[in-house]
Formats: sequence, structure tokens, C-alpha cells
Amino acid sequence: MKAALATGSSPRRQLRNAWLGLAVLSAMVLHTYLKWRWGTLPELLWGCNVASFVIVMGLFLDHPAMVGTGFLWHVGVGEPGYVFGVIQTGHTTWVSVLVHSLPTVAAFLSLRRTGLPRPSPWLAFLLFVALVPISHYLTPARFNVNLAHERLWVLQRHFPGNWDYRFAFSAIMLAILLLADWGFGAWFGRPGGKPDSLKPVGSA
Repeated sequence: MKAALATGSSPRRQLRNAWLGLAVLSAMVLHTYLKWRWGTLPELLWGCNVASFVIVMGLFLDHPAMVGTGFLWHVGVGEPGYVFGVIQTGHTTWVSVLVHSLPTVAAFLSLRRTGLPRPSPWLAFLLFVALVPISHYLTPARFNVNLAHERLWVLQRHFPGNWDYRFAFSAIMLAILLLADWGFGAWFGRPGGKPDSLKPVGSA
């Protein structure tokens, strides 16, 4: 019989999350430094990077909804997009592999103990809604951060207008995030609900 997820926090869980957050933060600091060295600092506004910093804050604050927001962005949007880009270009770097895997793993380890909060996909969608115009105005067009400067050709082909393209793009993103939330919500359980692992209430 599955035990209920603990709804409260504990010093042990907070310490574990702090160590996970420190590991992800260290990777992101290194990533930021290398972006600066390579002259690609505007790429830090890519949703994956922003989601990683959201995960860091969520881990340090022991805030499952923030961790869930970053996690759903990574598994629903970031990692598939990253893998597609690697296949398309045939190129990546070791630090890119690190910052696309470590935050996701850290969030996974945290959420399997807390459950995935229901607001997470909606917060991740708001992150998308905010980042596209921010990226459009604050980043050079050559980087095409968050696809803010150059449209997806497959969507542009079917939705050539400005607003119908934006609506279609947003609807697809929301559907992906909700699908990821449905799958991982069933796996992790919800705060106060039932996880897939046998974990007694109050354990950390």
C-alpha cells in the first residue's frame, strides 16, 4: 500500500535540497562564466537556463512549486529542444550536457520526496509567456533566444499571421507542459497525495 507524501519539511530534507541547489548553482556559475568568455552571455536568457536558476532558488528555499516549475520546463521543453539541436547541428559542449542534465536530476530527486505541486505547469507556462518578449527586446537576433526572433518554420507555414502564430505556439507549449505534469504528477504524486515509492509520512 502506498504511503502519503509528507506535506511538511524537515531539517534533513532542507539540507539535502541545499546540497542539490549548491551543485546546480556551481554548474550554472561555470556556465555563466564560459558564456561570458565566449561572447554568448545573452544566451543565459534561454528558458533552460532561467528554469535552472528557478530550480536553484526552489531548492534553497525548499519550495516544491518552484522546483516543479523548472523541472517541467526542462523535461517538457528544454531537453527535447536541446536534443533536437544537437541532432541538427551535430555539436554540443560538455558544459551544455552538464547544465541540461544536472538541474533536471536534482529537481527529480527533490520532487520524488515532495510530490509535484499542481501550479507547476501553469507557472512554467507563465515563464514562457514572459521570456519570449523579454528575449525579443534584450537579446541580439542572431542568437534567436527562445525563438523570439525567428519563427518555427513548421508553425509559420500553417499560421502565417502574427496573432494566430502566437496563439498556436502558446497552445502547443501549454499542452506539452500539461502533458509532462500529468505524467510526472502520476509518478511523483502530489503534495499530500500518494507517491509511487513506499515512503512513510514524515520521513525525509
